[in-house]
Amino acid sequence: MNMERWILVGIIAISILAIFLFVPRKKAREAWVLFLSLQIITWPAGLLAVEWKMIDYPIQLFSFANEFNRSSFTFEFFLFPVTAIIFSLYFPKKFRKIGTFFYYFLFAGFFTCLEVIIERHTELVVYQSWHGSYTLISVMVTLFINHTYYN
Repeated sequence: MNMERWILVGIIAISILAIFLFVPRKKAREAWVLFLSLQIITWPAGLLAVEWKMIDYPIQLFSFANEFNRSSFTFEFFLFPVTAIIFSLYFPKKFRKIGTFFYYFLFAGFFTCLEVIIERHTELVVYQSWHGSYTLISVMVTLFINHTYYN
């Protein structure tokens, strides 16, 4: 197994560990709703970005699935949904608008920085007509939609 596949396995392992560490048992049902509702958004959006040749994921954990789905299983079905769970469960209710914006920016920035680093140093993500700023904006919008649904 090459380094890229180990990175994908590590991201899934960290995502699962984060669920156990950061999701209280009494909020497990809410976490599942957040997890699944975010996947409803990310799956078609990821497919469109790949089909429109904006972004490419040349190395997949399940290479046999490349024929049917070229989007990133690891990012769209694990890392981003877990990030959204933590985002919404710990969303501070007493922030003013500027504080709320920075909270969104912090989470979207984390996700974007991770993707940009992976894009530059591995073969997991290849930007074609995509840019890191598109990730930042799309993640912020997606978190907003998902959090609004959660509320």
